[in-house]
Amino acid sequence: MLKTLGVCALGAMAGHALAATHDNNVEWDGLSHVGWQDRSPRVPMDGEAFVVRFQAYRGDLTSASALWDDGTSHAAAATVVATRGPYDIWQASIPSTATTTLSYVIEAVDGTDADYLGPSGVRDNPPPDAWTLDFATLTHAPYGSTPVDGGTVFRVWAPSRSTCAVRGEFNNWSTANPIAKVGEDFVGFVPGAHAGQMYKYYFSGGIWKPDARAEQLVPTDNYNSVIVDQDDYAWQTQGFSPAPLEQMVVYQLHVGSFSGRNDPHGSAPNPSRYIDVANRVDHLEELGVNAVMLNPINEFPGDFSGGYNPISAWAVESKLGTVDDFKAMVDALHGAGIAVLLDIVWNHFAGNENYLWNYDGTQIYYDSPAVSTPWGDQHDFDDANVRDYFADSIDLFLGDYRLDGYRVDAVMAMTDSGWTPQWGSGQTLMRRLNDHVDNRFADRHVIAEQYNDDTWTVGATPGGLGFDAQYHNAFKNAIRAAAYAEAGGGSPNMGSLAATLDGTGGSVGSKALNYFELHDDAWPLNGHQRAVTEWNPSSPGSDESRGLQTLANGLTLTAKGVPAILQGTAWLEDEGWEANKIDWSHKTTYAGVFAFYRDLIHLRTSKPSLWADSPISVYHVNEGGDVMAFGRWGDDGRSYVIVANISNVAYPQYLLGLPRAGAWGVLINNDATQYGGHGVGTAGMFQTEAVPRDGFDQRATLSIPAYGFMVLQYDPEFQGCNAADIADPLGTLDLADIAAFTSAFIAQGAAADIDGNGVWDLGDIGAFIEAFTGGCP
Repeated sequence: MLKTLGVCALGAMAGHALAATHDNNVEWDGLSHVGWQDRSPRVPMDGEAFVVRFQAYRGDLTSASALWDDGTSHAAAATVVATRGPYDIWQASIPSTATTTLSYVIEAVDGTDADYLGPSGVRDNPPPDAWTLDFATLTHAPYGSTPVDGGTVFRVWAPSRSTCAVRGEFNNWSTANPIAKVGEDFVGFVPGAHAGQMYKYYFSGGIWKPDARAEQLVPTDNYNSVIVDQDDYAWQTQGFSPAPLEQMVVYQLHVGSFSGRNDPHGSAPNPSRYIDVANRVDHLEELGVNAVMLNPINEFPGDFSGGYNPISAWAVESKLGTVDDFKAMVDALHGAGIAVLLDIVWNHFAGNENYLWNYDGTQIYYDSPAVSTPWGDQHDFDDANVRDYFADSIDLFLGDYRLDGYRVDAVMAMTDSGWTPQWGSGQTLMRRLNDHVDNRFADRHVIAEQYNDDTWTVGATPGGLGFDAQYHNAFKNAIRAAAYAEAGGGSPNMGSLAATLDGTGGSVGSKALNYFELHDDAWPLNGHQRAVTEWNPSSPGSDESRGLQTLANGLTLTAKGVPAILQGTAWLEDEGWEANKIDWSHKTTYAGVFAFYRDLIHLRTSKPSLWADSPISVYHVNEGGDVMAFGRWGDDGRSYVIVANISNVAYPQYLLGLPRAGAWGVLINNDATQYGGHGVGTAGMFQTEAVPRDGFDQRATLSIPAYGFMVLQYDPEFQGCNAADIADPLGTLDLADIAAFTSAFIAQGAAADIDGNGVWDLGDIGAFIEAFTGGCP
């Protein structure tokens, strides 16, 4: 029978490894097997024994087998050997054979239900196709170079050439190792070739070319390809699964400009490298982000680039390090609980040093004449081999490199724009990407760089494109317009901003990536600077810039949606990126700003009421005063109100309705002294009064600072740890709380009136000591 998406698949795609059940129903959506990646060795040779692995949802199957045929039918029983995210990894062993060909399919059983997985998908009955190993032609090898015992197997697509030799360090760059033409490909085994050695293909007509699917290139030596053994790296972090999108806070990171400038971790070359990021994971862990979104790291011309001019979809940028260095960076981030998303550029490659151009002497990767886009010529997505070139790389980066998802650049150019006539095939590729991720990597996330907030981009396939989320363009435009209007002496449009906080079109909740400033907005190459610099070029660290920047990103972090910030934002970086490294001395200079982001990000990731899909209600919009307030709440029972004042006027007695009667407290105030501010604004606990306002039965009188951003939380949840948790009521007791109590006691502030009797005396000191020594539960 035709299977529909099971509850475990829905849970997995939400980022939860929900278990399937033994219910006499195999969940088709969880079954997958990629031959070249799920066999060991990856290219079995000469009839040797090999292992077959495949995936199924956790707890779904009662048994499984690899049904294989070498002229006689056999069944190899499979067992669960590992788990990964929402999947069980099953394994079967196929013994050696004396025949030249062997084929197999997967039988998956859940009680009385038996179904079959072959190359064309899952069926109720044994499929008409199978994975076939041809030990004579080696056409079961993947494209590229694959090390095996005694040598390496090579395969390359070059339909117009009649001969091909692999020339490299292993044969003194001679033509001693021709490989055979099979259809449109050349395939062959080269004895003695091993991982780490350089090579190139030499086609008839005197054409030298790097491997189109080389996983490492050497630009300083004529772009020689390097043989890579993907099974060689010893991963230290096992079983990592990224947070659901709903819980993510994303940090955009450019590897080359991240490390080494006034850096307490030590120097780093320019550009900085993968290993330099790995050595600074503690900074990201301290900040509290749970995802980094890398700017593109595929090989590009030269040593310095933002990454949006690649020349390969397979090779990682060599100036930043080796394949194993890249894996070590991912490994270190995973060890700190941080997911790694990669920005990929499939629409176009660089116009210079693009070796796919006329790859085999003809234009096989591009149209002729080429289809132009504003950033470069688009690949020929009408050709299935070209689509395979990109789609197959998913398993390399999400499988072998263990990345946790993608940001896909220039989606509109590939799917629905006036720049290219290849909309249909571009849409086919995007749907293939998202369907494959949903099937094989259901706990990973794919975000579209798309700027129209439509429902089609994030709609389910086949009608939609199937992306998990997209850029929330309306929010970005509204928050930037409001902040820039105030910085320029104008009046923010509070209503327009308020209208975006609950989402726009298809950009809603965890389907919306909210941001104030990412790479395009702060890239000097695009004619932009950081907002703090554009607002005040001579003093980007001014009170106005600090206030507006923390206010704008505070709203980003608390609105409904998935928030993202750019590297350096958390310490008020004032220079761009790519050409200039971020300045680590700012972390000390603007320690208060860093503390603001640290505390707010901790709050955002740890409290379900502030997650991307939790409800929001914008209930107060004061256009004349440029003040707004909205409520957030959720299944955890907490209630928050976020107050924003996008003006240079402080309001010492501002009347605001609140959704619940009783005690509230100020958790975050961007003008608090511990956040680098002046201490203006209500602090600690306060009470509502039974006077209707803003549609509620109660109100409070607040002091709101200029450029103020405040997070209010309803008591009793406000206390977090206990009554002594004063400085930053986030569940820790430390010297900051003692200092905060002492200061509040001297000033007769509400936070030090522990017993609530309106008198500051020994009773409050005793109550504070008792609470502090009691510790956090």
